[in-house]
Amino acid sequence: MTPSIAPTVDCPMSKADVDAHHVASYVRTPRENRIAAEPATPTTCRRDYEAGADVRATAARQQARAQR
Repeated sequence: MTPSIAPTVDCPMSKADVDAHHVASYVRTPRENRIAAEPATPTTCRRDYEAGADVRATAARQQARAQR
């Protein structure tokens, strides 16, 4: 199914160009899933937990501020 978008009156692009651009915007290249690619070991879990310390601290401050 090829989507078709009619160009507007002030659009300098041809209908074919508009349709080609619209179709190209739907093209997706899948990215590697880092979670599935990396095994969950105690070392990787510890590294992820330590990397998220600042996020947890920010969330705790925001939660405390919201509960005042």
